[in-house]
Amino acid sequence: MGDFDSLKREATKLERHLEDKVAKYQQVVQSIADTSSSNNDLFLAESGMHTTEDEATLRHDIQRTLTTLQDLINGKLQPASEKVGSQNATLLVKRYREILFDLSGDFEKSRQSHIRKQERAKLMEGARMNGTGDQVDPAMEHLLRERNHINNSMNAASSVIAQASEVRSDLRTQGLSLGRAQASIGRIVGNIPGINTLVERIRRKRSKDDMIVAGVIASCILFTLWYLFG
Repeated sequence: MGDFDSLKREATKLERHLEDKVAKYQQVVQSIADTSSSNNDLFLAESGMHTTEDEATLRHDIQRTLTTLQDLINGKLQPASEKVGSQNATLLVKRYREILFDLSGDFEKSRQSHIRKQERAKLMEGARMNGTGDQVDPAMEHLLRERNHINNSMNAASSVIAQASEVRSDLRTQGLSLGRAQASIGRIVGNIPGINTLVERIRRKRSKDDMIVAGVIASCILFTLWYLFG
């Protein structure tokens, strides 16, 4: 139980760290300028505002922490909860998986929003350099829309896979619980002296009773036939 409590504290620490970082990342993405030029980054840094470098640093930190928490849950916390054999421990592992799923989804939404904003800014910058003003190339705009559709489909598929993984984990936990219950019943049966002998005697008695009833019925049938045709 001590190992599980230690892992639980570590998971809680990572959870809080992730919540703070994801919230900060959302603020950075919302406030960052719609351009990736180094001159603009220099201007923003001098102004005390967020830059694309801030976004990249924070993004890498979040991705590392997400991986660390996932490895902790699947590789250490889940096996520890199975050793404890407590329903509360199982529910706690499920809660951490749900938290990981929610934080991953929030982070991915913000990251995709930042990517789309940067791509659109580059597209607008290219249009201005080509002397077309703010007019966006329809072909490029179509490609961007197609890319967004693909990203949305990938996110939906990731969500379904995560839910399927959660269901698989729940079924595995239920299977382990049933296995432990069956083993406990087997030990109880084995520890009660003479229970197997008693069950065998009951079975034999029922078999003898069935034979007697069958004999009586057969005798009645034979007597009826003799009375009618004799």
